Amino acid sequence: MNMNLMKYLRAPLLGTFVCFLAACTTQSGPTYTLRAVSVPNQQVPVYRVSCDGLLENSNSCVRVAEETCKENGMALLESIDRVDATVPKKDPRELTFMCGKPAVQQPAAQPVVKQDVQPVAPQRQLVLQGDANFATDSATLNPAAKASLDRFLSANQGIKVRRVVVTGYTDSRASEPHNLKLSQARATTVAQYLHDGGLQAEQFYTQGKGSADPVASNATAEGRAQNRRVEASVRVE
Repeated sequence: MNMNLMKYLRAPLLGTFVCFLAACTTQSGPTYTLRAVSVPNQQVPVYRVSCDGLLENSNSCVRVAEETCKENGMALLESIDRVDATVPKKDPRELTFMCGKPAVQQPAAQPVVKQDVQPVAPQRQLVLQGDANFATDSATLNPAAKASLDRFLSANQGIKVRRVVVTGYTDSRASEPHNLKLSQARATTVAQYLHDGGLQAEQFYTQGKGSADPVASNATAEGRAQNRRVEASVRVE
């Protein structure tokens, strides 16, 4: 498609987000689907956008999210990567986000109630990405991360797998020894949560890679948020 035509189409489509924020629960376009979702302990609306167009990439979803939030700012809660033969493509096409800052978990908060999810198919890949999954500079899971892991557990309930690989990453702002230690601790926390949640695997393998293998530029806040992630993959064979 002619690029000038793509730009011409995209501008009015993004303008329709005013309707979505005001009253709609789902908003769709030729290359995206935007809908409201429910996340425990979040008092403000949470949205999920999927960008599946042939000419789109993960940045397209980010642009839709930023246009939705406008001056309120976008906080990335979760991104789900695509896989090819169990190998991540590092091009997530589904983002969960909210406008403004995520709610801070208080020490005396009530336990998170696990939601009953009816899985459509087993989920082999999970990426926890952004600032809402862990406490700052900590391996403590926040409610948004626990909700994502609970959905992952539900999707793989009753399935025996050979190996679960959990890898942690950080952005590049701190020293690399610190980044390696933090990324390893977060990977271990996620693996322990999956194990305690009943994921049946012969082996759990964790590794922390610090700031290695960035999926976005560390020069921007949005890029650094994408680089702060934990990837979990299930290998059946």
